[in-house]
Amino acid sequence: MLSFSDIRSFENPDERFGHCLFCGRDLVLLPNDRREGSCFDCLALSVALPTPCPECGDSIPGEERGVGCAGCGWYPLRD
Repeated sequence: MLSFSDIRSFENPDERFGHCLFCGRDLVLLPNDRREGSCFDCLALSVALPTPCPECGDSIPGEERGVGCAGCGWYPLRD
């Protein structure tokens, strides 16, 4: 088993504390945190739900809605 130490660090140690932008809960952040200022509970609520494709009815994951349907090739901006 390999283990690596986390070498990320803050320039100012006070930067590691914050608040959720949605509910205000206190957060401890990591450098390069990809939650974009939300706690894990609010992050789960901000992910879009899957939607059916208007052409074929296949389910499109919410985060892939902007790139269209992999099944039939439907694209949201196509005429």
